[in-house]
Amino acid sequence: MKRFWRNSLVALTGLLLSATALAEQAPASVRIAIVAYTQGGKPVFGGIAGRVIEDGWLEQQLNQRGVKLDWIALPHAGAGPQINEGFSNNSIDFAVRGDLPSVIAGAGGVPGKLIVPGGSGNNIYLVVPAGSEAKSIEDLKGKRLALHRGRPWEFAFSNFLASKGLKLDDFKIANLNPQVGAAAVSAGKVDAAVLLSEAYALEDKGVGKIIWSTKQGANDWRLVSDLWGTDSFVAQHPDITQLLATAWVKAAWWISQEQNQDAYYQLSSRAGTAESVLRRDDLNDPVAWKERWAPKSDQQLKAHYQALTAYALANQLIRDNYDITPSLATGFTNQALIDLKLTDYWPGLRGQVSNNP
Repeated sequence: MKRFWRNSLVALTGLLLSATALAEQAPASVRIAIVAYTQGGKPVFGGIAGRVIEDGWLEQQLNQRGVKLDWIALPHAGAGPQINEGFSNNSIDFAVRGDLPSVIAGAGGVPGKLIVPGGSGNNIYLVVPAGSEAKSIEDLKGKRLALHRGRPWEFAFSNFLASKGLKLDDFKIANLNPQVGAAAVSAGKVDAAVLLSEAYALEDKGVGKIIWSTKQGANDWRLVSDLWGTDSFVAQHPDITQLLATAWVKAAWWISQEQNQDAYYQLSSRAGTAESVLRRDDLNDPVAWKERWAPKSDQQLKAHYQALTAYALANQLIRDNYDITPSLATGFTNQALIDLKLTDYWPGLRGQVSNNP
């Protein structure tokens, strides 16, 4: 009997030590960085992040584990360098980052794992001043064009140029972020600007007009952003990483349902973009609403990032080749699809999700 109690005490002590170790291993917080709009001194998040916050499931799951959820708002200008610095010094744990900046970061040795691939991406627009006589990209050859270099939309726009037998060197490029570029085109200081959905706001104000968008191009020309995590956090806290991946996929699934489309626009309009602009951004889009939110498969990711790497090398944005394969941690996305019973929800992913992470 004494041996029994002694063995039981040893076992109990072991369990207590294990529980203590697990408690010590749990992070104090999960820090997620994302570009956001500030209103009244407080950041407001739209899109998938906004839905994750509104749903509350992730925060609830983390609270049960004694982990705080911190959202870090980044300005549109300079978000990429801030994310890269945060990943290098572990001051952030996760971030939504564009595809071309991710190639530049990876080729530069910035650590990171791609956790949840983005969907089909967002559209970009070529806008000219309202009084411009330009009707096509050919009309702008040799003219001043605002384009924020090294950002996701550069690859999309360069693909468009190539389809017309043109290249960036055929224009006088002003390296301006979309907000400054929008102001420049409305003031007539540039002959055109590559912008995001703010292009519609310029049309509403009567100071600009759209002469081309990715709605008229190939689907893989669009602006794509993915959810990335730091190497150290993903390795040390795979359970927490899985919670985030599941919350992200769950939010994408909710948004992708047509009956939630109006609620999505209302949610995202709080982040600084008028609901009418958001709706027009999606109007006549060649990619069906549901498919826009489907995570890319590994095969799609590898092909996309390979093309991005070739472009970055050719345009001297990076010095060394970059292979996305070692950075893919999409097993978390696969597991989320399995746990949420969504393996057959998006047609493009059917038969590509396995139980192996």
